[in-house]
Amino acid sequence: MIPVNALYKTPLWLLLVLPLHCNQILAAAPSQEFQRLDKDRNGVLAGNELIGIPAELFKQLDSNGDGKISAAEDERHFGRPNGIFTVTELQYANNKNPRQSLDLYHPNEPSKAKLPLILYIHGGAWRSGSKAAGRQPLEDYVKSGNFICASIGYRLSQEANWPAQLHDCKAAIRFLYAHADKYHIDPTRTVVLGASAGGHLATMVSVTGNNPKMEGNLGKHLDQHTRVAGGISYYGPTDFQKMDDFPSNIEHDAENSPESQLIGAPIQQIPARTQAANPLTYIDENDPPLICIHGSRDRLVPFNQSPLLYNALESAKVPTALITILDGGHGNFRNPKIQKIEKAFVEHCTSGTRPIPKNTTLPNIPKSMTK
Repeated sequence: MIPVNALYKTPLWLLLVLPLHCNQILAAAPSQEFQRLDKDRNGVLAGNELIGIPAELFKQLDSNGDGKISAAEDERHFGRPNGIFTVTELQYANNKNPRQSLDLYHPNEPSKAKLPLILYIHGGAWRSGSKAAGRQPLEDYVKSGNFICASIGYRLSQEANWPAQLHDCKAAIRFLYAHADKYHIDPTRTVVLGASAGGHLATMVSVTGNNPKMEGNLGKHLDQHTRVAGGISYYGPTDFQKMDDFPSNIEHDAENSPESQLIGAPIQQIPARTQAANPLTYIDENDPPLICIHGSRDRLVPFNQSPLLYNALESAKVPTALITILDGGHGNFRNPKIQKIEKAFVEHCTSGTRPIPKNTTLPNIPKSMTK
């Protein structure tokens, strides 16, 4: 969902299709993604129109809890804050595929110096979700005026199997690095983060920066590298073939699992292709710092996935930390200390002013919030 107008006005097309009995007055224009999903043009997303919107993003959008998303709710979340920053959609693969695009978040008052770059990769089991999910995790960074941010879209598994998703992310990074001067980006200070499937992709980006075989050949900027200074995996898969070793609500070995759909066949039947999609396959001592944040009661991406990654990184002498969210599920974390840890890690990677976070276990909901 991409903000298309910073002015609070009702678009003409919406006025023409609103029923006369509707008493809702829209205070702002909805995003382009909202308009695409609003098949009946009634200014509300409901029913099948909600398919593909990640649950976490839906909860953020549905501010009144009515199980629908109005155009006003969409604009409140995705509207462009006047005078603070701008969101620009850019095609990174030299084509018009809407999935192969990114949202660039940049301050309206450009810095004279080049700024660190923070990349967000959305989740959705590689088969749903949108780069619009980057709004919430990136907003504070870009509002500070100290970062350039980007949320990367990529082809989903219904359109292309692995490694298309990684190749898309790398093409996006090459595009941004090639335009570093234009967008005031310092490519040496890039941090990539993602959640769930996005955590898997963020990890893959981190551990394959020096692996030419994983680069792909998308876009016009093949002379650029894709190395980053650090990565954060929020509850991302790391070893597909061991996901069913831990309690889960999903049978990950099944032919219709998200992982099997990503690879293109049941993951246990094609071990070589599956291992090629596992971040653990590529870890070596040259990788940048990488931390894992995971809920101990995650029933979608089993908790064992992050300790597996942490142990492999530690064995390779890669700076790392495992942040366990006690009784946390698949995201929706509520402890504000988690965000502080994330920001401390970003500062460590981009300025060296903070030490890398240490292993820690945090309650999902701190006692101060339960009183």
